Amino acid sequence: MTGWYFILFFFLATLPAWAEQRLALVIGNDAYDAVPALAKAGADARAVSARLKGLGFETVEGIDLDRRAMNRRVSEFTARLEPGDTAFVFFAGHGVEIDGENYLLPTDIVAPNAGESDFVKSESIALSDLLDRVRATGARTSIAIIDACRNNPFETVAGRSIGRTRGLGRITAPQGTFVIFSAGAGQLALDKLNDTDAAENSVFTRALLPRLSQPGLELRALVSDLRVEVSDLARSVQHNQFPAYYDELLGEFYFTPAAAAAPVADALPAPADDMRADLELARSIGTVSALDSFLDRYKDQSQDYSYTVALQLRESLKQPDTEPVARHADSEPVEVAAAPVVDDNREVMRATQRALNTLGCSAGGADGIAGPRTKRAFQTYLAASGSSLGSDDLGTAHALEELQGKSGTICKAAVAPKTSPSPSPKSSALTLAGAWSYKANCVLVLKVTGRVRFNHAGGNKYTGNISDSLGQKAHSEVYLNDQQINGTDYFPGITVTWRGRMAADGKSYTATTSTGCSVYAWRAG
Repeated sequence: MTGWYFILFFFLATLPAWAEQRLALVIGNDAYDAVPALAKAGADARAVSARLKGLGFETVEGIDLDRRAMNRRVSEFTARLEPGDTAFVFFAGHGVEIDGENYLLPTDIVAPNAGESDFVKSESIALSDLLDRVRATGARTSIAIIDACRNNPFETVAGRSIGRTRGLGRITAPQGTFVIFSAGAGQLALDKLNDTDAAENSVFTRALLPRLSQPGLELRALVSDLRVEVSDLARSVQHNQFPAYYDELLGEFYFTPAAAAAPVADALPAPADDMRADLELARSIGTVSALDSFLDRYKDQSQDYSYTVALQLRESLKQPDTEPVARHADSEPVEVAAAPVVDDNREVMRATQRALNTLGCSAGGADGIAGPRTKRAFQTYLAASGSSLGSDDLGTAHALEELQGKSGTICKAAVAPKTSPSPSPKSSALTLAGAWSYKANCVLVLKVTGRVRFNHAGGNKYTGNISDSLGQKAHSEVYLNDQQINGTDYFPGITVTWRGRMAADGKSYTATTSTGCSVYAWRAG
């Protein structure tokens, strides 16, 4: 539902290379007034800030900030962010989970009286609010690393406790955001391994720093390696610390891209890696106008191999039998045998089904398909275990991690609702069928409006025809799994994938496309 890709390339081709900035907010709080002080949060923040500066990030920094100063730094950070930017947040200090929300504590937080959880909420920074403020700026990529998984600083309060004993709780990351916690839900992050450990930085940060500078290390691979090292270090002192992450980021991200090949002759008017990246963009769009834009921009580099490749592609598009294969709005949709798994691959779903069966939840055969029986088994597990997971976590890596950590028979026949063995009425009642209006905001502040009508195609599949304010049309194939949406739009010359989430009332949804743009849709009939 994004027919502005051809115009988008024109803007990309004419923008200078520095149009997208990388901006970081880095805070480290050690010197707490009324709760236990910390030893390494400030050092961790300084080390991360210095490393990011070396990687081309501009930084907004703060050490030992009270509530007002924290709010000022956050406001300065979000005010400088613009659509299309990369936003990075690092916080080291005390944090606490209260009523399902994680709060980052300033240094002047006062130990409340027993049960005064609302006081703590009002005097600290809610992590979800911070992430939502970053997302509202239109930043294309948002990454947050939170090292606040320490002992609850309020656990000594007499009477009813405030927050869990230690660590932070699970979160739902906003679309376009990748969040990393230094430890898993309810776990304690180690500052040091033992009394003889004289390292300046915490266990988590000392493992993180070298990976930020490793060329060609994609974010997900970085996190995978980081989790293994931190876990191994913690186990060496009989401690359990396994960093958690929440991935709602589309596409890949590199703190340090792979090293570009050295130029053969004198310096080129534009860096070679920029030229290759622009060629890949033009090639992915696959239209004459996109390649013409590339050729016009790099006409002074006509001897470059990338320019030769673009010329050949441009010539091939002149031939009718070599035009890019396009799906038009009036073409017949291709039938798909089964709905795809939304969040993770089929192997994760198979392992999830096996884990549910082990716990007595009767998911059926491990075929990797999120069918009615698997969904029913997961619903039964949620009801029986008291898990904080939601229905839309089925098939995700973090849900599998929780399932595999359980033992015994969790699901008992008496636990499942007797009146309705199927998913909850609210989830099962959701549908995409009908007419929708939408607006799309791209990087570069390009805005498009349009309409789409979805028809139910059986199971959780829907098909639709899209038209927008730029005159583009497309055919769309969409799968609705509880509130999560997974879609593919077939425009002439380009195929776009997108992921979204429907509101609980079924009247609107938000989505992020494979081109990094945000969509908001609402029912129009």
